[in-house]
Amino acid sequence: MSKLYNYFENLEKEGLLTQAFLVGNVLFDDIKEELLEVINKFIFKSDKNIYENPDLYILTKENDNINAESIKELIKNLSTTSQFNNKKVYIIDEAEKLNEKIYNSLLKTLEEPPQGVYAILLTNNMDSVKPTIISRCQKIFISQSKEKINNDNSALADAFIELIEKEKEKAIAKGFDIYSSIKDRNKFEDILYEILFKYKEALHNIIDEKNINGIIEQNNTIEEISKKMIIIDKTIYRLGYNLNKNLAIDRFIIDMWRCDVWKI
Repeated sequence: MSKLYNYFENLEKEGLLTQAFLVGNVLFDDIKEELLEVINKFIFKSDKNIYENPDLYILTKENDNINAESIKELIKNLSTTSQFNNKKVYIIDEAEKLNEKIYNSLLKTLEEPPQGVYAILLTNNMDSVKPTIISRCQKIFISQSKEKINNDNSALADAFIELIEKEKEKAIAKGFDIYSSIKDRNKFEDILYEILFKYKEALHNIIDEKNINGIIEQNNTIEEISKKMIIIDKTIYRLGYNLNKNLAIDRFIIDMWRCDVWKI
């Protein structure tokens, strides 16, 4: 079962499904099949062919249908009666590239979504998405497929996690080898996305009460993992403001081991 599927499954169990999602670190082509499966299962609740559903709208730059006219037509369609199960879903790829006119047109549907209308925005660069869109969506980070994962980044992420979870406040003094392996802020950002995925995976393990023998699961409660995921997300965001790489790593490590007293 895919991570995206498990994520929505847990949201549904807890009654936490919202009407707007921003899926980061991904493009539509990367998760097309699993995303459509999730939409069919948890929103439309149908076994019918998702491609034949007239209440699903997919806008991608590849198909050249993310423009002012197509957005205008989309909004018009969203205001009409659903033809299936009283639900409508629209997907917009590369949300970080929306121009100002399109962005303004969409904002109202995110601020006050009509009943039964669900938005799923995809981005390969969360930091470039306008804050007003981010604040109105539930954020989901998807790790890259195994074929695309940089094994070096994954190994460094594991080393970072072990350093933070085992050494706590001593991590800065003992992390020289890791510091020297990270050449610049872009490399650190890639590693942070790997770390975020590993903490998210650990969170699901605890919730599902399985595979709880990992270092993250053994050292953290659900609340602590959630706080650390917010710290990772904030660190990724701050990297966009030319924060010195070494200072960024220092601050990240300090925030992580202090998260039990840090006020989010």
